[in-house]
Amino acid sequence: MKYNGVIFDFNGTLFKDTEYHILAWKDLCKEICGKDLSREEMETEMCGVPNVEAVLRMDPSLSKEEAEAYSQKKEALYRDFVRNAPGGEHLTPGAEELFAWLNEKGIPFTIASASIIENIDFFVEYFHLDRWLDPAMIVYDDGTYSDKTAMFIEAKKRIGADRILVFEDSIAGITCAEQLGMNVIAMKTEVLKDVYRKHPCVIDTVDDFTGVIPYLENN
Repeated sequence: MKYNGVIFDFNGTLFKDTEYHILAWKDLCKEICGKDLSREEMETEMCGVPNVEAVLRMDPSLSKEEAEAYSQKKEALYRDFVRNAPGGEHLTPGAEELFAWLNEKGIPFTIASASIIENIDFFVEYFHLDRWLDPAMIVYDDGTYSDKTAMFIEAKKRIGADRILVFEDSIAGITCAEQLGMNVIAMKTEVLKDVYRKHPCVIDTVDDFTGVIPYLENN
Protein backbone atom coordinates (compact mmCIF):
# COMPACT_ATOMS: atom_id res chain seq x y z
CA MET A 1 0.00 0.00 0.00
CA LYS A 2 1.48 3.32 -1.06
CA TYR A 3 0.37 6.11 1.28
CA ASN A 4 -0.42 9.43 -0.36
CA GLY A 5 -1.55 11.29 2.76
CA VAL A 6 -1.03 11.44 6.52
CA ILE A 7 -3.40 12.37 9.33
CA PHE A 8 -2.05 13.15 12.78
CA ASP A 9 -3.88 13.14 16.04
CA PHE A 10 -2.51 15.92 18.22
CA ASN A 11 -2.96 15.36 21.95
CA GLY A 12 -0.90 12.42 23.15
CA THR A 13 0.57 12.00 19.66
CA LEU A 14 2.21 15.15 18.30
CA PHE A 15 2.25 16.53 21.82
CA LYS A 16 2.70 14.22 24.80
CA ASP A 17 0.31 16.07 27.06
CA THR A 18 -1.62 13.27 28.73
CA GLU A 19 -0.50 14.37 32.19
CA TYR A 20 -1.91 17.86 31.67
CA HIS A 21 -5.24 16.48 30.50
CA ILE A 22 -5.36 14.12 33.47
CA LEU A 23 -4.78 17.02 35.85
CA ALA A 24 -7.52 19.09 34.18
CA TRP A 25 -10.02 16.21 33.99
CA LYS A 26 -9.33 15.27 37.61
CA ASP A 27 -10.10 18.81 38.75
CA LEU A 28 -13.26 18.90 36.65
CA CYS A 29 -14.43 15.43 37.67
CA LYS A 30 -14.15 16.36 41.32
CA GLU A 31 -16.32 19.39 40.65
CA ILE A 32 -18.93 17.47 38.61
CA CYS A 33 -18.99 14.09 40.34
CA GLY A 34 -17.16 14.62 43.59
CA LYS A 35 -14.75 11.76 42.81
CA ASP A 36 -11.30 11.14 41.37
CA LEU A 37 -10.82 9.99 37.77
CA SER A 38 -8.37 7.10 37.44
CA ARG A 39 -5.64 7.12 34.81
CA GLU A 40 -7.17 4.05 33.16
CA GLU A 41 -10.58 5.76 32.94
CA MET A 42 -8.88 8.79 31.43
CA GLU A 43 -7.00 6.85 28.75
CA THR A 44 -9.76 4.40 27.82
CA GLU A 45 -12.87 6.59 28.13
CA MET A 46 -11.84 10.23 27.71
CA CYS A 47 -8.92 10.35 25.25
CA GLY A 48 -10.01 10.93 21.66
CA VAL A 49 -13.62 11.65 22.67
CA PRO A 50 -15.16 15.10 22.08
CA ASN A 51 -15.22 17.03 25.35
CA VAL A 52 -18.97 17.47 25.59
CA GLU A 53 -19.46 13.72 25.24
CA ALA A 54 -16.81 13.10 27.91
CA VAL A 55 -18.52 15.52 30.30
CA LEU A 56 -21.91 13.88 29.67
CA ARG A 57 -20.38 10.51 30.47
CA MET A 58 -19.57 11.94 33.90
CA ASP A 59 -23.10 13.30 34.38
CA PRO A 60 -25.72 12.44 31.72
CA SER A 61 -28.23 14.74 33.42
CA LEU A 62 -26.34 17.87 32.33
CA SER A 63 -27.77 19.98 29.54
CA LYS A 64 -25.73 20.49 26.39
CA GLU A 65 -25.11 24.09 27.44
CA GLU A 66 -23.85 23.02 30.86
CA ALA A 67 -21.64 20.34 29.30
CA GLU A 68 -20.19 22.90 26.88
CA ALA A 69 -19.40 25.27 29.76
CA TYR A 70 -17.57 22.48 31.59
CA SER A 71 -15.73 21.62 28.38
CA GLN A 72 -14.48 25.19 28.08
CA LYS A 73 -13.44 25.19 31.74
CA LYS A 74 -11.50 21.93 31.39
CA GLU A 75 -9.55 23.23 28.39
CA ALA A 76 -8.75 26.51 30.11
CA LEU A 77 -7.32 24.51 33.01
CA TYR A 78 -5.35 22.38 30.56
CA ARG A 79 -3.83 25.38 28.74
CA ASP A 80 -2.78 26.88 32.06
CA PHE A 81 -0.99 23.65 32.99
CA VAL A 82 0.85 23.66 29.64
CA ARG A 83 1.81 27.34 29.84
CA ASN A 84 3.18 26.88 33.34
CA ALA A 85 5.26 23.78 32.53
CA PRO A 86 8.82 24.24 33.83
CA GLY A 87 11.12 24.94 30.89
CA GLY A 88 8.28 25.02 28.37
CA GLU A 89 6.94 22.22 26.18
CA HIS A 90 7.84 20.85 22.74
CA LEU A 91 6.35 18.65 20.05
CA THR A 92 7.08 14.92 20.26
CA PRO A 93 10.68 14.19 19.12
CA GLY A 94 10.94 13.76 15.37
CA ALA A 95 7.67 15.53 14.59
CA GLU A 96 9.24 18.69 13.17
CA GLU A 97 11.62 16.68 11.00
CA LEU A 98 8.75 14.52 9.75
CA PHE A 99 6.67 17.61 8.88
CA ALA A 100 9.60 19.04 6.91
CA TRP A 101 10.15 15.73 5.08
CA LEU A 102 6.46 15.44 4.15
CA ASN A 103 6.50 18.96 2.75
CA GLU A 104 9.70 18.24 0.82
CA LYS A 105 8.18 15.10 -0.71
CA GLY A 106 4.85 16.77 -1.46
CA ILE A 107 2.88 14.36 0.72
CA PRO A 108 -0.18 16.19 2.08
CA PHE A 109 -0.95 15.95 5.77
CA THR A 110 -3.14 17.50 8.39
CA ILE A 111 -4.25 17.20 11.99
CA ALA A 112 -7.57 15.75 13.15
CA SER A 113 -8.05 16.57 16.81
CA ALA A 114 -10.85 16.31 19.34
CA SER A 115 -9.61 19.65 20.72
CA ILE A 116 -11.75 22.77 20.57
CA ILE A 117 -10.81 25.86 18.57
CA GLU A 118 -9.35 27.67 21.59
CA ASN A 119 -6.83 24.85 21.98
CA ILE A 120 -6.09 24.64 18.27
CA ASP A 121 -5.34 28.38 18.20
CA PHE A 122 -3.16 27.91 21.28
CA PHE A 123 -1.23 25.01 19.67
CA VAL A 124 -0.70 26.91 16.42
CA GLU A 125 0.73 29.88 18.30
CA TYR A 126 2.66 27.96 20.97
CA PHE A 127 4.28 25.44 18.60
CA HIS A 128 4.30 27.64 15.45
CA LEU A 129 2.48 24.95 13.48
CA ASP A 130 1.93 27.34 10.58
CA ARG A 131 5.57 26.74 9.63
CA TRP A 132 4.48 23.41 8.15
CA LEU A 133 0.75 23.48 7.40
CA ASP A 134 -2.11 25.89 6.85
CA PRO A 135 -4.06 26.06 10.14
CA ALA A 136 -7.27 26.17 8.08
CA MET A 137 -6.57 22.53 7.11
CA ILE A 138 -6.81 21.36 10.73
CA VAL A 139 -9.96 19.43 11.67
CA TYR A 140 -11.09 20.06 15.24
CA ASP A 141 -14.13 19.67 17.48
CA ASP A 142 -16.39 22.45 16.22
CA GLY A 143 -19.52 20.70 17.43
CA THR A 144 -20.46 19.24 14.04
CA TYR A 145 -18.57 15.94 14.22
CA SER A 146 -20.17 12.97 15.94
CA ASP A 147 -16.86 11.19 16.49
CA LYS A 148 -13.31 10.79 15.16
CA THR A 149 -14.64 8.83 12.17
CA ALA A 150 -16.35 11.97 10.88
CA MET A 151 -13.20 13.97 11.58
CA PHE A 152 -11.05 11.51 9.62
CA ILE A 153 -13.45 11.64 6.68
CA GLU A 154 -13.22 15.44 6.63
CA ALA A 155 -9.42 15.39 7.07
CA LYS A 156 -9.10 12.92 4.18
CA LYS A 157 -11.20 15.26 2.02
CA ARG A 158 -9.13 18.32 2.93
CA ILE A 159 -5.80 16.75 1.98
CA GLY A 160 -7.23 15.11 -1.14
CA ALA A 161 -5.73 11.69 -0.42
CA ASP A 162 -7.24 8.21 -0.43
CA ARG A 163 -4.49 6.01 1.05
CA ILE A 164 -3.97 7.34 4.52
CA LEU A 165 -1.52 6.58 7.31
CA VAL A 166 -2.85 7.74 10.68
CA PHE A 167 -0.81 8.49 13.80
CA GLU A 168 -2.97 8.04 16.92
CA ASP A 169 -2.75 7.23 20.62
CA SER A 170 -6.38 6.69 21.65
CA ILE A 171 -8.50 3.59 21.27
CA ALA A 172 -11.41 5.75 20.10
CA GLY A 173 -9.26 7.20 17.31
CA ILE A 174 -7.75 3.85 16.34
CA THR A 175 -11.18 2.21 16.17
CA CYS A 176 -12.50 4.99 13.94
CA ALA A 177 -9.49 4.78 11.61
CA GLU A 178 -9.93 1.02 11.40
CA GLN A 179 -13.59 1.41 10.42
CA LEU A 180 -12.44 3.54 7.47
CA GLY A 181 -9.80 1.06 6.36
CA MET A 182 -6.89 3.29 7.37
CA ASN A 183 -3.61 1.94 8.73
CA VAL A 184 -2.39 3.31 12.05
CA ILE A 185 0.93 3.79 13.79
CA ALA A 186 0.04 4.02 17.47
CA MET A 187 1.92 5.93 20.13
CA LYS A 188 2.91 3.62 22.97
CA THR A 189 1.26 3.96 26.36
CA GLU A 190 1.55 1.52 29.24
CA VAL A 191 -2.20 1.31 29.84
CA LEU A 192 -3.09 0.65 26.20
CA LYS A 193 -0.20 -1.57 25.05
CA ASP A 194 -2.25 -4.79 25.17
CA VAL A 195 -5.31 -3.17 23.60
CA TYR A 196 -3.40 -2.13 20.47
CA ARG A 197 -2.80 -5.79 19.61
CA LYS A 198 -6.55 -6.29 19.17
CA HIS A 199 -6.64 -3.88 16.23
CA PRO A 200 -5.18 -5.28 12.97
CA CYS A 201 -5.00 -1.77 11.51
CA VAL A 202 -2.15 -0.94 13.93
CA ILE A 203 0.97 -1.73 11.90
CA ASP A 204 3.40 -0.63 14.61
CA THR A 205 3.70 1.16 17.93
CA VAL A 206 6.34 3.86 18.51
CA ASP A 207 7.54 6.16 21.25
CA ASP A 208 8.05 9.13 18.92
CA PHE A 209 8.50 10.07 15.26
CA THR A 210 12.25 9.63 14.92
CA GLY A 211 12.06 6.37 12.95
CA VAL A 212 8.79 6.53 11.05
CA ILE A 213 9.85 7.95 7.66
CA PRO A 214 10.64 4.46 6.24
CA TYR A 215 6.94 3.58 6.59
CA LEU A 216 6.20 6.35 4.10
CA GLU A 217 9.24 5.75 1.89
CA ASN A 218 9.08 1.99 1.43
CA ASN A 219 5.47 0.87 1.34
